[in-house]
Amino acid sequence: MNRTRQILKKSAAAVLCASLILSGSSTAFAAGSYQETEKAALNKLTEGIPETWDTYLENYKKSAAGSKSNMTLKVEDTGRALIGALMGGTDVSWLQSISLDSNISIKDGVEAIVSSVLLNDNKLCDFNVYMDLANMMEYIQIPELTDSYMKAPVSSDSEENSEEAQQFLNTYMTTLSDLTSVLPDSKTLSTLLDRYGNIIIDSFEEGSSVEESVSVDGISEECTAYEGIISEKSAYTIVEKVLTTAKDDEEIKALFDQWSDDASNEENQYKDFQNLITDALDDMNRDDEGSTENEAFSSKVWVNGDGKIVGRQFGITDGTDTTPVFTWKAPSEGEDSALLLELAADDSSFTFTGSGKTADGLLNGDYILAVNGTETVDINVENLETKPAKAGYYNGTFNISFPAAETDSSDSEAGESTEDDTDTSATDMLAGFGAVIKLTSDADADTSTLDLTVTTSGAALATLSITGSYGEGVEIPDFASLDKTYDATDDEAMTEYLTEINWDTFLANVKAAGVPDELATQLEDVLKAAVESASQPAEEENADTETDTDTTAEDDAA
Repeated sequence: MNRTRQILKKSAAAVLCASLILSGSSTAFAAGSYQETEKAALNKLTEGIPETWDTYLENYKKSAAGSKSNMTLKVEDTGRALIGALMGGTDVSWLQSISLDSNISIKDGVEAIVSSVLLNDNKLCDFNVYMDLANMMEYIQIPELTDSYMKAPVSSDSEENSEEAQQFLNTYMTTLSDLTSVLPDSKTLSTLLDRYGNIIIDSFEEGSSVEESVSVDGISEECTAYEGIISEKSAYTIVEKVLTTAKDDEEIKALFDQWSDDASNEENQYKDFQNLITDALDDMNRDDEGSTENEAFSSKVWVNGDGKIVGRQFGITDGTDTTPVFTWKAPSEGEDSALLLELAADDSSFTFTGSGKTADGLLNGDYILAVNGTETVDINVENLETKPAKAGYYNGTFNISFPAAETDSSDSEAGESTEDDTDTSATDMLAGFGAVIKLTSDADADTSTLDLTVTTSGAALATLSITGSYGEGVEIPDFASLDKTYDATDDEAMTEYLTEINWDTFLANVKAAGVPDELATQLEDVLKAAVESASQPAEEENADTETDTDTTAEDDAA
């Protein structure tokens, strides 16, 4: 019973945190109490939902109809030198880049990914994947090797899947084929957020209200701090109100109508949903008996002179002591701004903090990620757009480095080993390495690129570039009319598939990409040996069958 109560408390705390974090740094206007502050922030959030959500749904539909993706791994000079050394001095000066250029679409219950594999900007082969979500079957074709297809079920027979699990997987994959069919519209989403957000906010008891300074990295703002308290008993009340309201919520019932293919199935699903709520409420009534714990959930917001929320803190209060579990503070002074994000649980903590200056809409600053109080990652931000021309289309650069961990010299001299030594050695392994993340976007062309460069001692090893944009979509074949398909779960079928492969075009493309003749010949020998090895079991089995037949005939003659 106590364990159930603890789970319920943690669940309630998680729900509270999530719901209140959503309102973020919204303007609270002339709020004069904790509840008024949160309600003003919630109203601001729900007012902006329709435009944001409708834009998201529109972009998803465009992306599902057709999108393009290019992933390129460019090997730099230092990277080639390192690879060559690891390969015993092999010359890899010919290796410049490896790319995967893809067109993607989701339509008519099929997810299609048509890709080209390139080496040094020269195409090696196409790699086409089609997932038939209706029949849970995947088709793969590599045209340069053969026009035939391999096919395999999304979930193989070897997996121990119950009928229910298989049905769930089918529903999940089908949902992915048209996500907009299961997502609520912006009006429903706004209504639900407003309804259940207010239930939570109304359950808070007003705590202290004091003038406090929010200060991070030397940047401060004078604020009014409002505190709200949820006792253990109130946490039960919140969950009870949420469940009771949800049980007969017309918007939620409409979602079940939207999710179901037929009326009878929808009715059964909705009744199951209501029965689950009834059972949960019954369990709550039993678990609530005899509860005497004094712990409470605390929520605190800092509001500046302009009515803007610039800080939040959630914690657990036991008597007069409050233990923070989540803290967010973002004070600013003119062009200068600072940020603190901290998560704490038991003896562990993750802290992200730093400051920067914003001029002409571009942020430049330095930030630190610390784990359990130890500086682990340093992040320098260069020219990051704070308000991009279009949501999600950012430009800017992040320079990431891993500082060497500091050790206690007294422990080292004494030869003592501590629990922190493992963390220190792991950090030291990364010291000297770094990464540069560059975001490049063109909102007018609807394209975005992320470049990730890994460095060592300041020298670049390799750069992974990922570019995404909208596309024209993919032509999907009629699976029932395919000339040849081979069952990937059938060994004999796959042996036949391998023997059908012609490597000539692929190997010619490999040589055209700049691979040395000697290495290309070695690759050809390996591929042919693999095909021969795969076909031998079938040949041996046929030979054994013929031998058994001859032996039987001889025995019969005798």
